[in-house]
Amino acid sequence: MKTRSGGQRAGSTSTAAAPSVAQAAPTVTPTQVTPPTPQQVAAGNVLPKGGVAFSDFEKMTDDQKADVITKALGVGTPMFLDDSGMQKFAYYTGMSDKPKVVSDSQLDGMKGTELFRGVRDAYIGRADIGYSSQDIVKQIREGDYTMYSDSGGSVHGKAIYFGTDFRTASSYAQSGMNARNPIVMRAKLTGGKTISESKARSDYQSALRKGEKLALACSNAGYDSAVNLYTLAKGYDAIQGGYTMVLNRRCLTVSDQTRNARGRSSW
Repeated sequence: MKTRSGGQRAGSTSTAAAPSVAQAAPTVTPTQVTPPTPQQVAAGNVLPKGGVAFSDFEKMTDDQKADVITKALGVGTPMFLDDSGMQKFAYYTGMSDKPKVVSDSQLDGMKGTELFRGVRDAYIGRADIGYSSQDIVKQIREGDYTMYSDSGGSVHGKAIYFGTDFRTASSYAQSGMNARNPIVMRAKLTGGKTISESKARSDYQSALRKGEKLALACSNAGYDSAVNLYTLAKGYDAIQGGYTMVLNRRCLTVSDQTRNARGRSSW
């Protein structure tokens, strides 16, 4: 992780591994100017004041979940995190589930939809923090925080985006004016619950029309978070459509290798 002044965001994904430092969570507000130091960043199982553990959230009724979501949307996130509704919820509930990391050969022998994610160096303007593409991969593999795509890459809602072929991922990683250090990571969807994008949107809209409390609470998360937050609250880990939108990393098994996006894939 490095800081710099000025410049433009180099990619739509803005993530970095939060170190596992078991200590009190720092006090944060949406107007915090200085990003927390590594020593101030608590591990993912340390919740902000009033937070509810995601494992407890999953056991609640829909009405209880709605109350948690309403509280989560009123919480500020640290400057190194996006401030979307999805990210506020992930921060408030301390979502720290991680994927399983295996060798390429082990991944070859596993069943599941094969996925590829293109990443490049990224920049968070509000925190003045730059992240390398390797930082981003490390965060997805082992970061204590679940960190969703920053604005610009969330047409289908806030999530961790994957494609189903190397070429698409490689093209994304190299897109933009300042596509530095583009690489591709490989994974498989090996667990959890998935739902199609069309059904996820239909279920949310149907619940909203009926005035269900959970859907109404999610509607306050904003257009880029409402559907995916509702889907996550209903127990799904990923949404499959033109892309695979990962909501909870526990559904993934990830290779410990990456490939240069500008080279030919041996995958």
